[in-house]
Amino acid sequence: MSTVARNKSKSKKTKEAELISDEKIDQIMKDITLKRPRNPFTQFVLNEVEQIKSKNKDIKLEIKELTPSCAEKWKKLKDAEKKKYIKLFEEEKAKYKSDIELVRHYLFKDFNDTFHQAPTAYRIFLNEKLREGFDQGSDPKEIRKEASSQWGKMSEEEKKIYYEKKRENDNWFLKANKIQKITPIALFIQKRIEEAKAKHKEPPSLSEIAPAWKKLSKNEKKSFEKYAQELNDEKEKLQDIFEIVNGVKPKRPAGAFRIFLQEKAKNGEIKSLNDGHEMWKRLNEEEKEEYLKKSHRCHLAYKYKKMIYKKKIKKVLPKRPLLPQQIFLKEKKGKKPAEGENWLTFWTTVYTNLPKDKKKKYEEKAEKSREIYEKKMKQFQDKEFDMPKKPISGFNLYVSERMPELKKAKPDKNIPELVKQIAKEWQEGKNVDQKMYNKLAEKDKKRFKKQLKEFKKFGYYTKEKGGEESDDDEEEKKSRSKRRSTSKASSQKTKKNRNSSKSKTQKEKGHSRSKSKKSEKVGKSQKSKK
Repeated sequence: MSTVARNKSKSKKTKEAELISDEKIDQIMKDITLKRPRNPFTQFVLNEVEQIKSKNKDIKLEIKELTPSCAEKWKKLKDAEKKKYIKLFEEEKAKYKSDIELVRHYLFKDFNDTFHQAPTAYRIFLNEKLREGFDQGSDPKEIRKEASSQWGKMSEEEKKIYYEKKRENDNWFLKANKIQKITPIALFIQKRIEEAKAKHKEPPSLSEIAPAWKKLSKNEKKSFEKYAQELNDEKEKLQDIFEIVNGVKPKRPAGAFRIFLQEKAKNGEIKSLNDGHEMWKRLNEEEKEEYLKKSHRCHLAYKYKKMIYKKKIKKVLPKRPLLPQQIFLKEKKGKKPAEGENWLTFWTTVYTNLPKDKKKKYEEKAEKSREIYEKKMKQFQDKEFDMPKKPISGFNLYVSERMPELKKAKPDKNIPELVKQIAKEWQEGKNVDQKMYNKLAEKDKKRFKKQLKEFKKFGYYTKEKGGEESDDDEEEKKSRSKRRSTSKASSQKTKKNRNSSKSKTQKEKGHSRSKSKKSEKVGKSQKSKK
């Protein structure tokens, strides 16, 4: 099959997928759970449990208790009887595979087009049409249908513009990962700036835009909200694809109630958790079902991402070491036992009856394999499978170091006030070694670039360790220690001065007390003489 024919078949599939409504997709997704298929033996155990429960409904059974007795029954079963459970397992396996394909096809529609690529020319064209439709106030779903039919009728010359734009948009996934959630106000500001540019005027300030946003009608605001939601949904989908491609560890999805709370909190409809609980109780079944659908979709996407993430780790994870008996059995593979005896039971009894001298050989081999495994495991533990942390700026490094000192010195002040003070110190730069902090920030930037390269290439990166350090690092450490020592010395001096002043006052008080006591004694003695 040629590449052109493949591309044509892919484009047909994507068009068909776009024509299917969200309601139909929800119906398809409803029955999917992505539960792993159960092996024939577990199928047999579950069948046994059902039979016992049908005879006695009140009985409480645990599968763990039944497994030993079921294992003996399973051994005695004939191949013809086992076939029934093998068939059930094969059916579940086939359904599981088809369910995975459906989740990938409907939840990650553009996965094939966007795999390690920039957005397609059609995607750029569609985004432009969505923008135009938004300005006119038309529905985004209708725009998509019109755009797909329009794209098919366009000539190659007309499409050329979008293919050129495609070349400009490289590193799409990284861009999608950086973009924050789009708000309706941000879209309104963008629109006003674009309008001013088109008329060759200066862009309006935020003080001018804010009252204009307040004056907008509810319907106008709703159109901005609709478009923002459309873009955010697109962004979320990109984020999912980005995680799948790069093997990022997926985060657990929110439940239906949590999604509802987040939505209402953003709109400012609830102020506390109690308000949220009350609002949730008031919802009817149809309204609740919408949030349940959302949570179910998120859960399926999470399961799919987790499956790929585990596969990626399994490739790198070192294999467990074999035991002496396992090494012996590996050697005997293909060698037939005595007639009428089971292969496993025969060779295990042979191994148990072996003399200590012969067993030692296998024990030594097992010890060597265990040492190799431990070394590989240490190397594996140094690998990180999540996205590397972004680099810290010089100012932020200074804040993290200075903040605990200031908190102790000024406990009455809150964090924003302390940050303002630190920012002032940084701007003035009198007692701050800015060069040192900027050097450290530059070093952290290099670390991030190195880790990101590794992560893109292999799907993981090696963690940074405090090994050999350069002369520059030692100088930085010395300068830090000097600064700390000076601050400590100054604090100790102040303490000494305080203590000395206290001792002086105490001595003075002591002298005055002793004088008064002496005068009292003298007065008493004089009285006694008289």
